[in-house]
Amino acid sequence: MISTKKFLKYWLPPLLWAGLMFPVGNRLLASSSIYEISTAIFRWFFPDASWKAIGLFYVIFRKSLHVLEYGTLAILLYRAFRGDERKKWNLKWAFYAAGICIGYGFLDESLQRFIPRRRGSYVDWGIDSFGTVLALTAEYIHTRTSGTRFGRALYLKRPFDVALSSIGLVLSSPLWLLFSLLIRLQDRGPVFYGQERVGKNGRIFRALKFRSMIADAEKDSGPVQAVKHDPRVTKIGRILRATAMDELPQLWNIFRGDMSFVGPRALRPNEKEVQGDPDTRSIEDIPGYRERHSVRPGLTGLTQVYLPGETPRRKKFRCDLLYIRRRNFWLDLKLIVLSFWITFRGKWESRTRKI
Repeated sequence: MISTKKFLKYWLPPLLWAGLMFPVGNRLLASSSIYEISTAIFRWFFPDASWKAIGLFYVIFRKSLHVLEYGTLAILLYRAFRGDERKKWNLKWAFYAAGICIGYGFLDESLQRFIPRRRGSYVDWGIDSFGTVLALTAEYIHTRTSGTRFGRALYLKRPFDVALSSIGLVLSSPLWLLFSLLIRLQDRGPVFYGQERVGKNGRIFRALKFRSMIADAEKDSGPVQAVKHDPRVTKIGRILRATAMDELPQLWNIFRGDMSFVGPRALRPNEKEVQGDPDTRSIEDIPGYRERHSVRPGLTGLTQVYLPGETPRRKKFRCDLLYIRRRNFWLDLKLIVLSFWITFRGKWESRTRKI
């Protein structure tokens, strides 16, 4: 008999995913607005693209989401069967999870034949089944190699960043239009603001942000961290910074390969520390500065999520190095989920704990 605590912890998530997320997600993806949004984004990046290329992008985008849906369900079901036995791989549990997912997909495609203007496809069922097998294979590899050098080498961080940033660029496009309009209406200044940041191996790149401060805010002071109640921040900027929406354009930096979703914060060259207990040394002389540039900087990260904004740089750098040593797919996924929670609560500018 399954206890109430185990049911809520392990079995409720896959049941909710199958019962709520699939119908809502399938209906949303089938709407014409998704096609229009994806077309507008693709045209923005590739203005000379043909309609065939746009149609192909839309199909690939939709099918990749189906793979993600069924892959997520497979992982949730496998972990429900596994329960508290975290470090153990069991082929029987994998077969159970795969059987339920593949059966669910077959039932879904079969029942669509009875819905007006919908037509089930067994090709789609094959794509759904592929997502199931792919996710369980990844779970097997993760279980067998977790914590080993081979397991860390097998962690395909870049493909994950490309896939997620592509989806994010499409789904967030209405917010781009809204924020652009609000920023322009506020002071007629530029919508975007480019900043030089230090990337992997010390390479300088230009990070794109929605402008949250007055125009030419650093003309006299140079690169300086924002402080509490900073007079340079605009009214719209305070909202954008509290929710981290000012960094939404950095999805493009992630897509290009300048950044990753998770990693140490991208620092500015010669940035001055002015909050908390500022370190008067050059930022390059603080221990850990060079080591943290062995990976791509992140939109979010262990330091950004868990440390208050006024934490001294030397402590932040130690936290960055801790992430670099322990990074893995599940830690990244956890930090991304926590980041969404902080955004929802508007706590990114908090000088105390964010979660």
